[in-house]
Amino acid sequence: MNNQPVAKPIVSDKPFAIPIEMRPLWRISLLVASIATAGGEKRYLSVKKANMLVWMLIRQKRWDEYEDYLNGRSQDLPLVSTDTATYKAVELALAKGLIKLESGRLHVSESGIELYHLLVENDIMANEMSFLKDVGKKLTDNKVKAITEGLI
Repeated sequence: MNNQPVAKPIVSDKPFAIPIEMRPLWRISLLVASIATAGGEKRYLSVKKANMLVWMLIRQKRWDEYEDYLNGRSQDLPLVSTDTATYKAVELALAKGLIKLESGRLHVSESGIELYHLLVENDIMANEMSFLKDVGKKLTDNKVKAITEGLI
């Protein structure tokens, strides 16, 4: 006979909280806010720039570092990388019609603008919106290229 103990799996109905950083609607909202705020009147950004802004928004503890670089107070390149969860959010936002992809740029659609206005009117993501207004447009194509060094 086999005297090995038998493991019995336990299944629970207790909900498991998903961290906010992994929630698709949260990332989609950050993406739409980035494009709508930093995209100017045409409301579009390159995929790289949108990904970079979402990366920065998620890392609030490093905002001072990002602001210093983007405002020219520091020459130290901030750490920014690709984030597959953001690319998944882009795919979902495209599928739901919140954004459009044209010529390598992400454009906010009419429904995306509606989501953006809901965020603004209800003071949702106020800190993130403030960060975008302060430095979002200072993330130029040259700074994107310098930060990514062609890696993203």
